[in-house]
Amino acid sequence: MSAFYRQGCTDGGRRRDLARLLLKTPAAMPRLEQGMDFSTSGKRSGTEQRLSVIIPAQNEERTIGRVILEARQLSPFEIIVVVNGSTDQTEIIARQLGAATIVYEEPLGTDVGRSIGAFAASGESLLFLDSDFYMPWRELVPFCDAVLETCDLAVNRLDHHLGMRMPWNTVTALKVALNAVLGREDLANASLVPVPFAMNRKALEVMHWFTLLCPPKAYALGVLEGLRVEQVHRVEVDRINRFRPHKHNKSGMENSPAAMQIIGDHYEALHAIYRSRNVKGEV
Repeated sequence: MSAFYRQGCTDGGRRRDLARLLLKTPAAMPRLEQGMDFSTSGKRSGTEQRLSVIIPAQNEERTIGRVILEARQLSPFEIIVVVNGSTDQTEIIARQLGAATIVYEEPLGTDVGRSIGAFAASGESLLFLDSDFYMPWRELVPFCDAVLETCDLAVNRLDHHLGMRMPWNTVTALKVALNAVLGREDLANASLVPVPFAMNRKALEVMHWFTLLCPPKAYALGVLEGLRVEQVHRVEVDRINRFRPHKHNKSGMENSPAAMQIIGDHYEALHAIYRSRNVKGEV
């Protein structure tokens, strides 16, 4: 992505080149080590849902086990852990607990593991989690149910933040602005930036796995194409997400590196909207 479109914002170390390589040569993906099928076990074994759970992970041996154990209770067809840049026991723990693994020796950067996991997934529904904190499985059920019954894309309901954080920070303002530009003011600050979120196969085909490496862009393209998007359940991920000084410290700057990356992602999304509407003759 040209630096012009991101206005000089950071890109979270994304290895876009590796994702582009998969576009041209699908066989370039490292071997998918098959895991267990949990669809006949767990707490939702009677649900008619072929679910894939996608979990990117880099040096998360302290938490990956609990994340997988909670995901197993959803009775997924597969759990795919995209291990990247890890030097600890993350892969071994994931394999011991029955997850399928894709291993990259190098770090993939922000969100690229999600897109590669989506590329490899074979489920009719996909649930995306992070590996550095766990959520009780019951908190994830509404997302799985929604894409099976009422919508194509189910996102975390965090609109109560709008009344808590005044004035809004730049990231929040951009989330709201993106939905306004898309003509979906009703979605408030809905976004694919925070997990958990889920989608059905239709949504994945519309947005394409590659765009998931830039969540606001994928989200915008999905809304433009008429996907049914719902904020289905509140999970307070801000309270449980791990603080990482190199990403979240502002160090005297107005925004942290993580915030600057998300801001750049929204610039990229707005550019994608402009191009889409321009091609269709709307602007």
